[in-house]
Amino acid sequence: MTNGKQGPIVKLLERSGAGFKRQFDFTSYKKFFEEAGYKDVSYRIVEGRMPCTIAVIKKVN
Repeated sequence: MTNGKQGPIVKLLERSGAGFKRQFDFTSYKKFFEEAGYKDVSYRIVEGRMPCTIAVIKKVN
């Protein structure tokens, strides 16, 4: 999902005050949640001009 380069939209958002700490590809995004200890996570990929992945974390009772 990312080639390591910041696109013009990301640069614009950063100039507007958004402080992105990290950029993920699909594999590193999944690893981020696994390392945080979340076990029941599903992922939805949203394709488009600025594709993104949404993590859906199920609450365990």
